Amino acid sequence: MPDLPRGMKPRQVHVIDAIWHLNESNGQDVGTARVGDVSAFLGVTTPSVTKLVNEMSTLGLVTKHPGREDRRAVTLTLTERGLDIRRRYVQEYHEHLGRLLGGLTEDQCRTTAATIAETLRLMQEDER
Repeated sequence: MPDLPRGMKPRQVHVIDAIWHLNESNGQDVGTARVGDVSAFLGVTTPSVTKLVNEMSTLGLVTKHPGREDRRAVTLTLTERGLDIRRRYVQEYHEHLGRLLGGLTEDQCRTTAATIAETLRLMQEDER
């Protein structure tokens, strides 16, 4: 995967992908994704997403649209640059992984998935 453009953080790619998924059903031109939706989608705090979205707006990756009745109720859309970042760093990456891992057998995939799930369970248990 190529390096991120100067000034971009990996977390911002996750926010871009979340906005894309949240806006997918209405088309990318109609912003229905809100900061709270993005934070819930990613399982992170709203203030952290607010900070990232503000940075991303400055970088020309997202557009913030104030609500008609409540101007604080901002919806988000991706700019052409944001859509290009998603294509390069999410879509093409997943396609590459698909080609790379396409040689695994179904048994190998099941074993790997079970190992990852058990590792996650153990790590979550350790946090308690």
